[in-house]
Amino acid sequence: MFRSDNFISFLTVVGFFIGLIFAVLHGFEPDKFLYSILIISGVFYIIGVASSSFFIKYISVKQIFALDKEFLEKTIDMQIYELDKKEDYIRESHYFIEEIEKEEMLVYKKEDDK
Repeated sequence: MFRSDNFISFLTVVGFFIGLIFAVLHGFEPDKFLYSILIISGVFYIIGVASSSFFIKYISVKQIFALDKEFLEKTIDMQIYELDKKEDYIRESHYFIEEIEKEEMLVYKKEDDK
């Protein structure tokens, strides 16, 4: 989720680039070019500040981020247990494959000796 500072900065940068596009398309002189970029960036800055302050004032953060800690811990513990089981299975499979490769090497050595 965006922090309010990041949201305001994002909208200011968006306003800068929109002002830049606007100024280039109209072919302004350098002073009008800079003025239009600053005005449009300022408008987007004000929109960002107003929308983030509205969000902070009227939306309760506790309602958005109500997390059940016990449920999350149980879920994470279950996932860790499942990963351990899979890791053990993979380890057993690896040992089994190593044993088969050793047996094949012994068979090839016996064939080469004949």
